[in-house]
Amino acid sequence: MGSTLSLEDLVKHSDNIYEAIIILGKRANQINEDQKVFIEREAGIDDSYDNDDEDDYNDRDMLNEGKKIRLPKPTSMAIEEFISGKLQYDYGDDVEGEAAQAKE
Repeated sequence: MGSTLSLEDLVKHSDNIYEAIIILGKRANQINEDQKVFIEREAGIDDSYDNDDEDDYNDRDMLNEGKKIRLPKPTSMAIEEFISGKLQYDYGDDVEGEAAQAKE
């Protein structure tokens, strides 16, 4: 998306702008995680262990140097899905009950 997005476009698909931003943020995070898995699979990285060592990051950089994988930005993808009406969201079973518990 190269153009400016109007707030009215976002509010059309949600109750208010704050709700739209939360929905877009959560969807962008989901897309980002999917892209990470895709890149790791393409680079041949075994992610069966979750180790945050610096060496692990260096290995990932070296593996990605040979292959340049260009993916669309997660935020842009989330906005396009949201505006086109492809994005469905749900608050779960009992949102009011959870809110009431949090206040007590």
